[in-house]
Amino acid sequence: MQIDWESGHGPFTAPVSAAGSALAVSYAAAAAGVAPWWGAAVAGAGLVGSHIAGRRAGAGRGDLVLRAAAWLGAGGWCSWAMTVGPWSGERLAALAAGAVGLGAAMAGNRAARRRAAAEHAAEAAAAAHATLQHRYRALAEQWSARISRVASIEGVQVVGVEMWEHGGGFTLEARLPEGGYTWRDIQRVQDGLAGDARLPNGCTVEVTEGADRGSCLINVETENQVAGEPKMYPDDYSPRSYNDGLPLGTHRDGSECAPVCRQLTGITVGRRGSGKTNVMHVQIAGEVRMIDALVWVIDLNGGGLALPWLRAWHRVGRPGRPPIDWVADTPEKLLDMAEALLRIAKARKPGYADVMIEANDDKLPVSPAIPAIVTNADEIAELYSGKARRNPTIRKAGDVLLQVVELARAVACNIMASALRATQDVLEEPQLVVQSGLKICMKSDQRELAYLMGWDDKISPEDMPEPGTGAIKELDAPARPFQAYRITPDEIAKIVVATAEYRPELDELSRRAAGEAYERRWDNSDHLFGIAPQPAPAPAAVEAAPAPQVREGWTDPTADWDAPEQPAAVVEGDSAIADADAAMRRIRGEINDVTDRDPDLEQEARAIFEASGFGYKPPAELGDDVNSAQPSSDPRYPIVFEIVAGAGAAGIGPEAIRDVIGRLHPGVEVPHAATIGRWLGADPRVHKPRFGRYALRPGLEPADQVDPAIVLHAAELVVSTQFGSAAMLQRKLRIPEATAAQVMTVLEQHGVIGPANGDRARDVLVPTGALPLVIFKLARDLGVDTGETDS
Repeated sequence: MQIDWESGHGPFTAPVSAAGSALAVSYAAAAAGVAPWWGAAVAGAGLVGSHIAGRRAGAGRGDLVLRAAAWLGAGGWCSWAMTVGPWSGERLAALAAGAVGLGAAMAGNRAARRRAAAEHAAEAAAAAHATLQHRYRALAEQWSARISRVASIEGVQVVGVEMWEHGGGFTLEARLPEGGYTWRDIQRVQDGLAGDARLPNGCTVEVTEGADRGSCLINVETENQVAGEPKMYPDDYSPRSYNDGLPLGTHRDGSECAPVCRQLTGITVGRRGSGKTNVMHVQIAGEVRMIDALVWVIDLNGGGLALPWLRAWHRVGRPGRPPIDWVADTPEKLLDMAEALLRIAKARKPGYADVMIEANDDKLPVSPAIPAIVTNADEIAELYSGKARRNPTIRKAGDVLLQVVELARAVACNIMASALRATQDVLEEPQLVVQSGLKICMKSDQRELAYLMGWDDKISPEDMPEPGTGAIKELDAPARPFQAYRITPDEIAKIVVATAEYRPELDELSRRAAGEAYERRWDNSDHLFGIAPQPAPAPAAVEAAPAPQVREGWTDPTADWDAPEQPAAVVEGDSAIADADAAMRRIRGEINDVTDRDPDLEQEARAIFEASGFGYKPPAELGDDVNSAQPSSDPRYPIVFEIVAGAGAAGIGPEAIRDVIGRLHPGVEVPHAATIGRWLGADPRVHKPRFGRYALRPGLEPADQVDPAIVLHAAELVVSTQFGSAAMLQRKLRIPEATAAQVMTVLEQHGVIGPANGDRARDVLVPTGALPLVIFKLARDLGVDTGETDS
């Protein structure tokens, strides 16, 4: 007789096995004439052995009692059966009853063990939670006091603490007291919270929306997560959909930054070296993983954005379809692509109306049969800057792409663009920025962040301490810092191979709409795959600027500007000179407009003309030769002098001059502050009214230098009404039209308004809420005592 208690039998199989074993043993023993007491002796030995084994294995009291009862019952029945024989109905019934009882006891014992284990686990979890809460209670109380202290809001409660899985920080859930407070009230002091907590350099506090309007989440970074090695693009190349998020990087709390771009036009902004192009490659990496999207690329700089992808595809034998479906690297190809994309958008709306109705949606449901088209445009300023739009082909293509942005959201024809800056001096047509629901700003300065993201999001350059870090904003959600994945050519090659079979073909309706341009898109494109040299660029067709009208008796300083352009090898800095010339033409055109409208204001217009650097005659003591007073032949110095001449008697510093040049002349390489100081220090027309500031010498300023008080009142009107109009200033301030024009120039130099916009009002670059700061800075720059200014 043997009962294996360690064999893993359950409440059904164990009793059956035990009963069968007892019946077989008793029958064999009775047939052999074995004495009945052997049954009891064997059962006793089994009881002792199972008890010892159970104690060593850590069995509970219920298990030990059940084992003892089973051995005693089996031993007693076997002794009885060996005495009179096992094959009587009475003994078989007793054996069956014992087996049933054993099964019921085992089932009850197993349920009891499970209940005990669950209770033990719950007790352990409760103890661990209590210990954890005790550890975090001090942290919660500390941050409750800190938030109340820094934000000046009494009664803020931290009701939850969650440590980040990857380490390096934690998230707090805070509830705000009654009184109408929102998470924005905490967000405005997030930098102060970081300082009060003495966080290490590079670590930040990020405040976001909570579960309701009266609560917030506070992400506290205690270890700099962006220092050191960048986060490489994940090696997950599994297929995705255009309706999924586009993985771009990680947020401070370790969560993935993956915006859903199904309905979002995107723009990525960043200075050179900030990681902007890397972000574009990361976007393409996510797009080529989409089984329901085609990737197009616009890059007039030799198609550089597409080259790593196409050349990697060519090197591995061109598996499947190319990762980039169409590349526009010349103005002509750009126009063909833009017009084809617009035709596709217009054809899809009526052509797939039934598909959208069947899906009960006002958006086209994308699929491998009807793929989305994502157009990635690198350095969009090549299409929309004032200089680029002189080319009629580029201007027409840019206008067509704007129509696509405005019309094609529902039919999944989207544009993801990048630019060095998003301001109007770089992108002459701001509609692309306005319509962009996804905005990404890589490492940049405060002004650029505020212009793109908005002044209320409280993103600062400290949130992006290294290249590859930036901020991302989706629609009206608050902007959040993130670190972009790093992607290398080797990683691109792996993605190209892994996704070769994912890429769909353009649907037949769209293909017919795109026409011959799409069918011939790979003509003359061998250079993109590295199997032919780059073709020489054709000379750009540039429209001639209209000749400026010169009033009788005036000297035209731009008479030689329309002379044939010298080769690039002969003339250095031609791009900078062209941009400076364009700015001068614009200023002179404004002056002509003023004098044409009111001949009586000729004297005031002449003064503005001289203040802008045109037609200036130095005083007799400086000599008759203008060049003798100009300390440098550098083409950038006239721009510097123009800024100083317009700064007023209080003067302007070199760093402020650099800022104005960068804003008003983006194509000009900004000179170093020391170089500006050396130029101005050698100019006898310039002096230092106080340390670090340069201004025209007394007696050389324009006679009608604008009163700083008028500038301050004008700034208040423009910012408070968000309407940048010289005519409005003339009416409200009761000043001459020429003075209003000069005031607008001063406001433009100080970054309050954008450049001239034809007959339309100028863009106001600061929000109403920033008015006190603008007035303070203007008063300081204009030399007005802010304590005596009531503006």
